[in-house]
Amino acid sequence: MTDRQTCDVIVIGAGSAAFEAAVAARRAGAERVVMLEKAPEAEAGGNARYSGTGFRFVHGGAAEIREFLPDMPRALFDTMQINPYTAADYHADLERMTQGRIDRALAEVLVSQSNAAVRWMAAAGVKWEPVTEHALVDGKRYFERGVVLHVAGGGPGQLAQWREIATGLGIEIRFDSPVCGIIGDMRAVEGVRVAGRDGSYELRARAVIACSGGFQANREMRARYLPGATDFMKVRGTRHDTGEVTRFLLDLGARPAGQWQSGHMSPIDASAPDFETPQNADGLGNTQSRYDYPQGISVNALGLRFFDEGEAQHSYTYAKTGRAVLAQPGAVAFQIYDAKGVKLFRYPKHAATFEEADTIADLARKIGVEPRVLVDTVEKFNAACPAEPPFDPRRPDGRKTVGLDIPKSNWARPLDTPPFRALPVTGGITFTFGGVEVNGAAQVMNVADQPVRGLYASGDILGLFFHNYPSFTGQTRNAVFSKLAGEHAVRAN
Repeated sequence: MTDRQTCDVIVIGAGSAAFEAAVAARRAGAERVVMLEKAPEAEAGGNARYSGTGFRFVHGGAAEIREFLPDMPRALFDTMQINPYTAADYHADLERMTQGRIDRALAEVLVSQSNAAVRWMAAAGVKWEPVTEHALVDGKRYFERGVVLHVAGGGPGQLAQWREIATGLGIEIRFDSPVCGIIGDMRAVEGVRVAGRDGSYELRARAVIACSGGFQANREMRARYLPGATDFMKVRGTRHDTGEVTRFLLDLGARPAGQWQSGHMSPIDASAPDFETPQNADGLGNTQSRYDYPQGISVNALGLRFFDEGEAQHSYTYAKTGRAVLAQPGAVAFQIYDAKGVKLFRYPKHAATFEEADTIADLARKIGVEPRVLVDTVEKFNAACPAEPPFDPRRPDGRKTVGLDIPKSNWARPLDTPPFRALPVTGGITFTFGGVEVNGAAQVMNVADQPVRGLYASGDILGLFFHNYPSFTGQTRNAVFSKLAGEHAVRAN
């Protein structure tokens, strides 16, 4: 391999954001697009390999969603209860969940272009399915606001579809090719240095698009930037997102953005592996995610509740709940359910680690919690549960506990129907929120508040979120900013 090569556009990565950027650049007129993937081919794809890859986007309701599901039988589609998700809804969710810290200009780009980006994917050949996460009541399927579609086949399906599209367009993918340096400075970049299998070389291009993910798989960077015992966290996604490209860009003079002390941290099975928790056989969900906590209570190793399990539907709270678990003694907790709650599990086929007993005291003994404390916690919770309003698993029902220091704001029902079940959980990290700043064209900004010529970014390397984020926004962010990056990388050069 020669020491110096050229192409039109370089895309760093081979996950969903990278494929979208590469396809956008090629379709915008770039003759030669090269994707550089750090991982070997069998492990490539970033976090999409371990995700259901749902999309939250602005839409007009059932009639518009039907356009994405043309082959679904009408009778089945008519069971789906789909309300519109407006731009105002999306902005309100982003504003509330980031506690007003999100860059409003970038939020406007994300929201206003979300529908167009998803339609662009469909026009490129990507196929869709309804998400599996919904409530089934009296034969009707109720979806959370804004959360209806994912790519057919989940994350693995999305990667396979994008790869077929990319190779059909003549896009070159180089696996086992980590980027080991950026050629340029804070004013402009001209290419990258690659640690290739046959030796290092330079790859020069008119534009570089960084889609290399966050730094969540780097124990040292987690310990440096994230508070608490985060170097011990389980990593739900790829082991290859270790943040070196982020460091290269910061050293170059890129401006940091987003919340560097936070990330998508959700509750997962305490027995999960340190990296890459497994998918369902159909690729539509992570088998060790534990998101049914609104149907019960969560206690720490002392037997005490420590957060509001019913604050909102899980899609608005799961990405921060792992942090709450991590802060507990031993960085573990137990999700406690009775038989009524277990029947409402969204993932009944997941082979969860759990203990079960006919009494709360016996359950406590099985999980190593002081029985008198757990019995007292459950008795006080049960006494605080109201009789009204009626319990409604389809939406926040306002059924809030009375008199507890830590309330349960919705779905508060007594745990009174044996057998009782305890699921041990810990905190798992999916992606980090700290990254680089971009403008509305997905061009990386430098510390002098100027765009870096020839440098663009999309995906988890963007610094966009703070505190929390609405579920399925990450994939939509990828599509919006990758499309922008690919198109502007060609048109501006």
